Amino acid sequence: DGARQAKVQELMRKFAANPFGPPSVKECQAEVGEEVVVALIEMGDLTAVSQEVVFRTADYEAMAAKVKSALEEKGQVTLAEVRDLLGTTRKYAQALLEHLDALGVTEREGEARRLKK
Repeated sequence: DGARQAKVQELMRKFAANPFGPPSVKECQAEVGEEVVVALIEMGDLTAVSQEVVFRTADYEAMAAKVKSALEEKGQVTLAEVRDLLGTTRKYAQALLEHLDALGVTEREGEARRLKK
């Protein structure tokens, strides 16, 4: 319906305003309802990287590409380096890195991450 669509558009504007520091899953659910958040993830508009953190899929892909590029260049990166690279907070950088670890893209080695071979 129109009201729900307007709420979804407003939510997506919040993601656009701060792509690497978006609203939390709880904030999204409070704004548009849990079923709408699930639908946005299932449709591919949002990508969940943890129970608390979702990114617009295009932003997630851009972040992952930046991390991969930094890893190809440097060999390894720390959480702090990723946080600074993305201009985000530790919370979002950590959620992204743990997600990339779970996908087998990266692996943790001490305090750093490297591309998984």
